[in-house]
Amino acid sequence: MESKAGDNDEFIESIVCKVQDFKSGHDEEMKEVTLGGDGKCLLVRHRNGEFTAMGHKCTHYGAPLIKGVLSNNKVRCPWHGACFNTQTGDIEDFPGLDSLHLFQVTVQDDDVIVRAKKRHLIENKRNDLLEKSCMTSANDDPEDHNVVIIGGGPSSLTCAETLRKEGFTGRVILLSKERHPPYDRPKLSKALDVSPSSAYLRPDQDYYEKIGIELRNDVEVLEVDVVAKSVKMSKSIPGTASKQLKYDDLVIATGGEPRTLEPIPGWNLKNVFVLRTPDDANAIAEASKDKKVVIVGSSFIGMEVASFLGAKKISASIAVVCGKKSSVPFESSLGKLVGHVIQQIHEEKAGVKFHPLVGVTGLFSGDNGDTGYVREVELSDGTKIEAEVVVVGIGVTPATSFLRGSEIRMNERGFIPVDGRMQTKIPHVYALGDVTLFPFSWRDGELVNVQHWQMAHTHGRIAAMDIAESLRRTKRPYHAAISTNHSGRPIKSVPFFWTVQFGSSIRYTGYGAGFNDVIISGSLDERKFAAYYLKNDVVVAVATIMADPLAAQIAEKILSGVVITRNDIPVRLPEEN
Repeated sequence: MESKAGDNDEFIESIVCKVQDFKSGHDEEMKEVTLGGDGKCLLVRHRNGEFTAMGHKCTHYGAPLIKGVLSNNKVRCPWHGACFNTQTGDIEDFPGLDSLHLFQVTVQDDDVIVRAKKRHLIENKRNDLLEKSCMTSANDDPEDHNVVIIGGGPSSLTCAETLRKEGFTGRVILLSKERHPPYDRPKLSKALDVSPSSAYLRPDQDYYEKIGIELRNDVEVLEVDVVAKSVKMSKSIPGTASKQLKYDDLVIATGGEPRTLEPIPGWNLKNVFVLRTPDDANAIAEASKDKKVVIVGSSFIGMEVASFLGAKKISASIAVVCGKKSSVPFESSLGKLVGHVIQQIHEEKAGVKFHPLVGVTGLFSGDNGDTGYVREVELSDGTKIEAEVVVVGIGVTPATSFLRGSEIRMNERGFIPVDGRMQTKIPHVYALGDVTLFPFSWRDGELVNVQHWQMAHTHGRIAAMDIAESLRRTKRPYHAAISTNHSGRPIKSVPFFWTVQFGSSIRYTGYGAGFNDVIISGSLDERKFAAYYLKNDVVVAVATIMADPLAAQIAEKILSGVVITRNDIPVRLPEEN
């Protein structure tokens, strides 16, 4: 063992296995190995016989990568689909922000030896921006070049960080109307009582200052003037003398605004909630204690709230209003068969009462002196339900109303069409995440809207890479292009999302919009299955329960261009699942 100053800076060196422990042949193979008693790493043997070693846990939520999928020099996380390059440790697809530490590997005779810093074994994650070299300009960008990013979600943060990783040294100004820095939004509905700071994607304001990102919270953008290349803010920020802020490149990543029940009578009564922020989540958790809760909406937000309240036994009762077009929860996204299984789980675990094929026509307060608080929900079939708390989870609309009157093109629903670089029709104006219609490779370049956490990260990186490349071209016309997405080229990242229902994780990959058939592999009764969603006899998406890493395997097949047809679907799940 060789050591440096400080215990955690010690280098650990250990024989971790024998070459012959790997199968003979030319396929990639991985093993999780232990460096003495100091930690573990993921050891990969490549097709050429060489070895690399890297952190063994996904940097998103810590899933063991050994249970993931190894393919074409990358490993895909079994839980949420993040991908890491097995030769560099770099994150190549999301969710998550950080890469993995890479460790030195040598082979002596039949011994495979790994050498790593003890600190890196403990940390697992690698953030290149915390290395001083990352802040050095690689392309002589002008210091006064301003990139203004509107919105405080994952696409904004990924875009800002990628700009810095690419050596951009101008100003990166992130304007967010929220009071919190970027946070893990999917966590909110799964853990309503989460402390806001524990959901932050990066630790604190000091982090943003260290990497040169000007994060300005509680600042709303009211207007965009693409001719003057400026935005009008709700208040001035440091470095500006007015509420106007000039930009050279503008990135719009404002996400969605929760739909309310307006104009239904009583939509604005007290204890009627939507869920968007950590404060919303905490308020719902607190208000629901020992109360009769009615949840309007039976998709991801509504069902995850029901699951949390039911599993923690927080509320006195839970009722779910499915909606006029839904006979079971998740019907539009996961189909009736899977939706019925999820409904059974809720009924068995917490006695949740479902109201199918109905909507809400009114909310009413009581007559016992507490006027202003919701006490009753009236449904479209005339049924009335007692309610002390109402949580509305019926989707979002794009937060783009501030762009009305600008020259930025939107469709009738407020979504912004972009090209494969995430650029709008206006030069130097980009749009990311939930507000976009982008060209999708798996639908032959069709413009689609995919409101997934993972896809938002992808959009952020694509836009940042294009901005950086454009500056390189301006400065050095013969600089090699680094962007993998160009105008008109569809985006190839495979959608991957998840939900947790009373401890059962459902993983979904693909793009199932317009599916017209569902085939089940495995057992619905045992709640261990894969649901294959077909469109014209071709599998377009898969949802799994207790079948890891099947969703990750399917994602890799889709990415590789493999067409899965009805005849390829197995009756039983693979044994390893």
